[in-house]
Amino acid sequence: MKNTILPLILLFIALRCDAGWVQQTSGTNANLHSVVSSHGQVNTAWICGDNGTILFTSNGGAVWTLQNSGTVKNLYAICFMELSGGPVFAVGQDGIILRTTNDGTNWMMVPSPTSKTIRDISDFNFIAVGDSGLIIKSTNQGLNWSVSSNPVSQNLNAVCATFGYYAVGDNGTILKSFNAGLNWQPLNSGTSQHIYGVPLFGSIDIAVGDNGLILRSTSSGNNWFSQPSGFSGRLKSVEYSVNNTSRIYTCGADGKILKTTNYGNVWGTQNTPTSEDLNSVFFYLDDNTGYACGNGGVILKTTDGGGSVTYSLGTRNLVPESASLEQNYPNPFNPMTWINFSVSEKAFVQLKVFDIAGREVTTLVNGIREPGKYSLSFDASALPSGVYFCKLTADSYSSIKKMIMIK
Repeated sequence: MKNTILPLILLFIALRCDAGWVQQTSGTNANLHSVVSSHGQVNTAWICGDNGTILFTSNGGAVWTLQNSGTVKNLYAICFMELSGGPVFAVGQDGIILRTTNDGTNWMMVPSPTSKTIRDISDFNFIAVGDSGLIIKSTNQGLNWSVSSNPVSQNLNAVCATFGYYAVGDNGTILKSFNAGLNWQPLNSGTSQHIYGVPLFGSIDIAVGDNGLILRSTSSGNNWFSQPSGFSGRLKSVEYSVNNTSRIYTCGADGKILKTTNYGNVWGTQNTPTSEDLNSVFFYLDDNTGYACGNGGVILKTTDGGGSVTYSLGTRNLVPESASLEQNYPNPFNPMTWINFSVSEKAFVQLKVFDIAGREVTTLVNGIREPGKYSLSFDASALPSGVYFCKLTADSYSSIKKMIMIK
């Protein structure tokens, strides 16, 4: 019996030590600007940074290997393209574009249409952005790139090009494309703060920036509102898992990582083992396993969603006083509309849509939800025009709203 107790105790201690965000050995002191993992294998990941630094791991960060990038230029973004063969791209200073199709054993320089610094590149659909309003696009899987027209001259710091096409930048710049990145329109962000991050997928309209700025939209970007973050420093990156959009992470100055578990309505702080500025956070399929990187060669990893979350009094006061269902917006709509609801305490929530005959059309929510405000889209493109009803139940609470879809 004594022989089994000690190993169990040691195992328990090891598990406790690995909880939350854990710092990994990078082998470099370079500032690291971007981290990405393979979309099919979370243990395979890349990080890029200053002086041409590219790090690679195939074992979840147990060992990071410095790869030969062939450049000493600063690299500001790295992405894994979800295509057959999974090419990886890195972009950065003076318009440099690098590409590999063998996990980084060989990095090849791709002809660039610009000498401007490229700040970010989307993991989907081959769009990158950078200084002085730069937007470039490729139509042949990144082998050739061309400059796209852009209505602004502000530096653009981040882009997403998946479910929603957004680019964000200095002085409150938010651009949106309605035609897969061919053309871009400026939106009114309501702020003059620099914006640095948008999530990879863009199905949750959220952006982060200076002075703890967190912007949200529940109207497809038509209107933006700020949410208290409880943080006054710069936030550089925001991300979530495609399989759980309720859990969102953002990172920034002084080693800060913030997390929300209710779609961005209430944010709390997670403990990290560093005070270095963090520049990038990445989650993909698994909302528990993610990476972050930052200045001074810092690399962090979590396998439990970053551990516990501490909420300030100011953010906790954002919890609604009661459950509610708001009128959908827009209404009438064609074919997309947004539905907002609130729950004041942890509850089993159902949000369903019915036709005028009372037949259930779809279930939008069916599960436990934490206290907070929620927003989700309803796509009725497969339904005929007519009157529909949205019904919210949260434990004993129930409410119904009438919706009109006109094609």
